[in-house]
Amino acid sequence: MDYELRRVETPDDWRAMHDIRRRTLFTEERHPGVVYDENHPFDRDPSHQPFVLWLDGQPIGVARLDDRGEGDGVVRLVGILPELQGQGHGRVLGGLIEVEGRRRGMRRLMLNADPSAVGFYERMGWQTANWDPSELAGIASACVQMVKPLDR
Repeated sequence: MDYELRRVETPDDWRAMHDIRRRTLFTEERHPGVVYDENHPFDRDPSHQPFVLWLDGQPIGVARLDDRGEGDGVVRLVGILPELQGQGHGRVLGGLIEVEGRRRGMRRLMLNADPSAVGFYERMGWQTANWDPSELAGIASACVQMVKPLDR
């Protein structure tokens, strides 16, 4: 299997990212009444970098890495296509995001995990920790905050 974590830059990358987000993160079942915004300014913020995970030339997952400064990064909007979940692709995506965080000089990653994903993140070495309670609003109100130090 040939994985590639690609920065979202081309129109095809943007389309793939939006499609995967709609199918995994912004479903009616998950967030009733929430309308996904393809033009949300956070995706184009210079300190935020969206990524698509490609497997053998096909887009299968997404994540965004936000630089909070002072060595901190926030992993957001993580998703693997529903039909490919539970096959280890999320673990690969997580590992590649960690590599990218280290490459960018980050010493710690943080995220707001859906409660159903906490066990997955714990198995990947993440720990529950309150890092910014103001983040837990809107669609993130039920999330669990987690952190992971990045070893050099």
